Parts: sequence; C-alpha cells; structure tokens
Amino acid sequence: MFENFKKIIVTLGIVLFIALLLLPTPEGLTRAGQNSFAVFILCLTLWISSVIPLSITSLLGIALIPLLGVLELEQTFALFGNKAIFFILGALILAAGIYQTGLGSRISFLLLKNFGQGPKRLLISILLTSAFLSCIMPEHAVAALLFPIIIEIATTLELEPLQSNYGKLLFLVMAWGAIAGGITTFLGGARNLLAVGLLEKNFSGLSIGFFEWIKYSWPMPTIILIVIYFMIEHYFEIDIDDISAAHRKLAKDMKKRGPMSKIEWRLTIVLVSVIFSWLFLSRWIDIAIIAILGAVASFVAGVVEWQDIEDYINWGVILMYGGAIVVATSLVQSGATEWLSQAVFSNLELSPRVFLGFLAIFTMLVTEGVSNVAAVAIVLPLAYSVGNIYGINPIIITLSVALPGGLAFTLPMGSPPNAIAFSSGFYRVKDVVKLGLLLMFVSWLAYLITSNLYWPLLGLEIMS
Repeated sequence: MFENFKKIIVTLGIVLFIALLLLPTPEGLTRAGQNSFAVFILCLTLWISSVIPLSITSLLGIALIPLLGVLELEQTFALFGNKAIFFILGALILAAGIYQTGLGSRISFLLLKNFGQGPKRLLISILLTSAFLSCIMPEHAVAALLFPIIIEIATTLELEPLQSNYGKLLFLVMAWGAIAGGITTFLGGARNLLAVGLLEKNFSGLSIGFFEWIKYSWPMPTIILIVIYFMIEHYFEIDIDDISAAHRKLAKDMKKRGPMSKIEWRLTIVLVSVIFSWLFLSRWIDIAIIAILGAVASFVAGVVEWQDIEDYINWGVILMYGGAIVVATSLVQSGATEWLSQAVFSNLELSPRVFLGFLAIFTMLVTEGVSNVAAVAIVLPLAYSVGNIYGINPIIITLSVALPGGLAFTLPMGSPPNAIAFSSGFYRVKDVVKLGLLLMFVSWLAYLITSNLYWPLLGLEIMS
C-alpha cells in the first residue's frame, strides 16, 4: 500500500514541479520565487517518499537552485555552511567520544538502573529527561547529549535498525521530548528570543520576560507530553517485553571496567565545559561554536581519533540537513515565503480567534519545511500587520507564532533533534510521517486550549 502511495506522491511532485516551471508567474511573485517553490515541492515529495536517499535529494535541490536561477551559484553553495550544520557535526563528534570511550555505557547503566524497570518506563524516562533538559539548554544540545546514550541502550538491547519498533521509539521520544520542552523557556531555542525581540522592535514598551514566557507557555508542552505518555502506554506497539538483560549486561560490563579511566575523565571535563557554555555563555558565544570547540577539545584531549569519527557519524544526514537548509533558505531569499504569507493573510476575513488558530497551524506547516527561526522571522512581522487590522493583542500574536513555530515533529529536516535522531539509522521517514502529523494536530489542539482557556485566566486577552 505504501509503495502505491509513494508512486502517487512522487508523480504528483514531478507534475507540480514541471507545472510551476511552465506556468506564468503570479503578481507579486518573482520567477526566482516560483522556481524555488518548484524545487521545494519536488524535494519535499522525494524526502517523504524516500524513493532515492534523502542526502541525494538534498544534493539534487542544491544543484537545481542555481540551475533554475533561484540564487547565484556561490550564494547557493555558501548556504550549505549554515551554523546548524556545524552544530550537528560538532555535536556528533562529541557523541562519538561518549560512545567510543564507554562513558555512554556508564550513563546508560545509571539511566536503566534508576528509571528503566520496564520498556515503557524507560521510554517515558527518556521523554521526560529530554523535555526537562531542553527547558534549561538548547534542544539541539539536549538531542546531542542524549543521542550516544540512546545508541548505547539500543546496542545493549541488541535492537535491529529499521526492524525494531522499540529501537525507533527510543530515538523518536528523545527528539519529541526535546522539541516539546524547547518551547517552554528562552533557553530552549533561539526562536523564542527572536520573537520577543521582534515584539519589542515593533511595539515600543511591550515585552515578555523570562518567567512570563514560562507562565504563558507551560500548558502546551505539558499537554503534548501527556499525550505522548498515553501514546506510549496505549498506542505504540512495543516489540520487547523485558530490558533486564540489558541491565544485567551493562552491570557486568561496568563491574569489569572498574573505575572511570583517564580518557573518560578527560571527556567528562570536556562535556561539562560544553554544557556549562551552552547554559551560561550562549548569549556571547553561539552554540555551534561551542559544539565545534568541544569537538576539537575531544581530539586535543586524546579522547577520539579521526577513524572513530568516520565510523560513527552518518555523513548522509549532514548532506541531507545541509541541502534542506539550502532549499528552505532559497524560499526565504527569493521572496517566495513572504509572497505566500502575504497572499494567505491578506485575503483572510476571519474572526480574531479563528485567525489566531489559522496562524498557529500555518506556522507549524512552515516550520516543517524551513528552520523554526526562519519560520518565526517570516511569519511574525506579517502576522503583526494583520493583527493590527483586527486589533489583536501583539503579545498574543507573538506567542501564537513562536510557540507553534518550535513544534516540528515530522521530518528530519524540520529541526536538529529530528535530524540527530534520524542519523541513528533506526527509522525511515515513512515510519514517522503519520505519528508526526498526529503530534502536529495534538500540538494545535494544545495551542487552542491554552490560548482560549488558560491565557484569559492570566488576564491576557485577545483584543488589545
């Protein structure tokens, strides 16, 4: 059945790609913008269907953008050097060190010993750990920190990539927890501070403080995490009954290994320094720079060798994510996303509540295709313009874009946690599309409940 579905979406994608290249350009949209839509739709259908490797689809997108005159050649290739790519690369090098030194085994043992008394309980503990950590550090960093630990657990349980349903769930709940928790505070992602900065720039005297943000945001991630909890308890098909064998094996390995080695202590110092920097220095030093410096430090400390990195890192994910950034950024720089947003919002004649609900789901859809920072940067200024016409409270508009704009659960190119989880090789895109769309709908309902029932209790009214 899925094979027939793949054929349909690929055929539809190719037809739309050709049609957009041949059709006249609508008023207000440039030819470069229309061609960028064509490339994006083609790549999106190929990513979803996986008829060719995701990394090859990304390379195709990179080639088509200058070929079709969307962006200049040098500009296109330069976009591949986006800081998100180097964050993921640095984070995966650190993860390789955690895996190779055995430090990941020690952390996995502690996680299993204290939380993992059963398969479902272990999934819930990973979900909540990931969500909590992303409240105090960037969600990218949380996924990078937990990834090698989950790899170690999956290896110890002897789970088969692409075959084990439980293996897929281990990595998915890690990513989903980081994404849900990441909208709770300013520390979870750059889009939150960007949204507040745009609010302050456009409306003098208005702002949202650190604890105010938490006060407004916490119901959404709470609802999402509760739903994921019930999905783990009642919906997911868990194909292992017992994880005690993994617990015993790790306990035996830890006993044989004895106290931490010098290399493990060196790596611990590097990791603590990186985590400290992510937490307290990210205002002055970008988290991508911190990740790269941490990766360099792991080499200088003699923790890893280059061969370890070559064997560990899924380089296809780096190509996939880099190409996705290029394709998505071409939509922004060609003016295509701005034209689409204006075309959608300028023609809306809705009540304020319906407009805000539409705004939230629109932002969620946009952020599956472009980075959440870009989604906020694109949608929020236009939403302010329409909001002024309706007389909607700008703080409500800011929250209605920024909170949904961080919730990309479906595609690996939607957010770094998704990309890092996908790099495990334990699941395909088709394995997560239905679940991701379900969580998108749940997130939208969580937004509607929060905005319509909870915010008014705080005195945050829709109309300014």
